[in-house]
Amino acid sequence: MIAAADVLADFIKDKHLRDLHGLQKDELQHKIYETVGDFDDGRRQCADCCIRALRTAFADFRTRQIEEFCGEKALICTCFGVTEETIQRQIEERAVHTVEEVGRLSNAGTGCGSCRMLIQEMLDAAAGQ
Repeated sequence: MIAAADVLADFIKDKHLRDLHGLQKDELQHKIYETVGDFDDGRRQCADCCIRALRTAFADFRTRQIEEFCGEKALICTCFGVTEETIQRQIEERAVHTVEEVGRLSNAGTGCGSCRMLIQEMLDAAAGQ
């Protein structure tokens, strides 16, 4: 279990959350087995436990990000808890013009991507003013 946890820690170290979003169990298992070698049938639950713990930690972090959001402001990016107000401020104050620029500044649109269309609509509206 310690070896599996160590491999996963090394794998996620120095990566952005957006790069780790949606990691599949088989992808993580492959990384562990590639580094440590295949586990005996009686020890595979050790790798699975580490993978569950990692994925649960990411899910808990995402939940806390969303729970920290309070108020009447619209939440545009639920992956990273980015509000409409934050994105609007970036568009106005930092003169961003693309969804990618918004993502670099706030991570909005870099997770699942479902908010990219909303961000683009905000950019288009600002350009039309």
